[in-house]
Amino acid sequence: MSQNRFIEEFRWQLRELFQAFTEFRLYRTLAAMAVGIALIGVAINGIVIPQNMIAPGVSGISLLIFYVAHKPALGLIYFALNVPLFVIGWRVFALKYLFISICGVVMLSASLELTRDVRIPVPDPLMGSIIAAVILGFGSGFYLRLGGSAGGLDILATVIRKKFALPMGRVFVAVNAINLAGAWLVYDLNSVLYSALFMWVQAWTLDRVQTGFSQRRSVLIISDRPEEVAEGVMKRLDRGVTFFHGADAHSADPKKIVYTVINMVELGRLKELLFNIDPDALVVVHHTAEVIGARFLTWEEEGYHHRPPRPPAH
Repeated sequence: MSQNRFIEEFRWQLRELFQAFTEFRLYRTLAAMAVGIALIGVAINGIVIPQNMIAPGVSGISLLIFYVAHKPALGLIYFALNVPLFVIGWRVFALKYLFISICGVVMLSASLELTRDVRIPVPDPLMGSIIAAVILGFGSGFYLRLGGSAGGLDILATVIRKKFALPMGRVFVAVNAINLAGAWLVYDLNSVLYSALFMWVQAWTLDRVQTGFSQRRSVLIISDRPEEVAEGVMKRLDRGVTFFHGADAHSADPKKIVYTVINMVELGRLKELLFNIDPDALVVVHHTAEVIGARFLTWEEEGYHHRPPRPPAH
């Protein structure tokens, strides 16, 4: 990126950041981060540390250092590990995201210190790993759903993906594998197994909280009676329909493929509708994490508003 282009982009992002301070969405995100990160601190200090488990991501690396050295404070370790990540990734992310991430890192570092005396009595490590994972996953998903961030592995994974074209999922897996290997070296195999269960349940809970409330099903319908199917979906389910144009691979005959998005309650009604119109239709139902558009979530409901025009690319 040329210097002039970089300066123009920086000015645009600065205007975007200043405009965000005038909008309710930013303060809603920060409030959600405060609540969710407080839960994370409670889960880590209340259950994870007493049960000698390892959390995923950078917080897990922080725990490994804390278990081995017993100093400095866990919150300070987490903060120190994030500083080089911000230095590496400051040109990759928008200023608004960096501001929110820095706030999240400060909040989590403070939360880890303010809750260090909290203990949740869970005698069974198996139950402890599940309870901690649910609390931590809910806390993380709660603020991530509203655009929050607490720094950590998201920044590192995004930088690596942009520079080396390595999928973010592989970075997460690699770091968590290192964390589990460290748990084995510091403690024992039991700690590894409980930590692995903890990470899996935490990821599952986070995904359910982050996308579960707006989860929909997108449906592809290949039928010899596409017009009737489309009419039935529009009239009986009151959902929009789009035609994709395809062709039969055997006969090369053109086909209209019906595409629609529905909620879970309507899925059963759609199946009944298709059975009555064309029981030979091929129906493919996809899990759709989130849908923004007409009759679902609007951009305004998600808290987005018009931004200053982005500078043209040179």
